[in-house]
Amino acid sequence: MRNNSLEKDPKILIDLAKNGNKEAFGILYKIYFVPVFRYIFARVNSRAETEDLVQEVFLKVYKNIKEIDVKENSPLNYFFTVAKNSVIDYWRRKKEVLTEKEMNLSNYQKPDFVEKIEQKEMGEIIKELIKELTPDQQEVIVLRFINEMSNKEIAKLLGKTEEAVRQLQSRALKSLREKLKNLKII
Repeated sequence: MRNNSLEKDPKILIDLAKNGNKEAFGILYKIYFVPVFRYIFARVNSRAETEDLVQEVFLKVYKNIKEIDVKENSPLNYFFTVAKNSVIDYWRRKKEVLTEKEMNLSNYQKPDFVEKIEQKEMGEIIKELIKELTPDQQEVIVLRFINEMSNKEIAKLLGKTEEAVRQLQSRALKSLREKLKNLKII
C-alpha cells in the first residue's frame, strides 16, 4: 500500500482485507480501535473487560471479513454492530462478583479516596440513569458524548435523520436532567 489516501479509506481497506491483505486489516484496527473501545467501555466500565471485548470484536470482524458489505454503509457501522452484540453476550454470561483487587483495603488509605468514591458514585448514578432511557436514546448519548461522534455521523450509523438524532439527544438530556433534579443532585 503506497497511496496514503487509500490507507485512510475504510471501504478500500475492507476490500483489501477481504483479499487477504493483513496490513489493511491492521490499519482498520488502528482507525477503529478507539471508537470501539469507547463504545464498549461506556457499557462495561471495566478496562480489562473492555480490552478483552475489543479484541473479541476485531477477531470476529477478521473471521467474517469476506461477508462484510460496505457499499451502502460505513465499515464503522459493522464494527459497532459487532461491538453491540459482543456487549450483549458479555452481560448475558456475566455475574457480578467483587474481586480481591476491588476489596483491597489499602485503597482506602489514599488521601483523594473520598473524591474518587464521589466521582465513581456520580458516574454510576449517571450510568444507571442512562440505562433508564429508551434504547435509541442510550445509543445516541453514548455515541455523542462517549464516542464524541457528530449528529451527522450518528444519523448515518443508526439509519436516522440528523433531526431525529437531535430530538433523541434532546429528549434524553431533558430526561436525565429531570432525574438528576429528582435525586436532588442538581
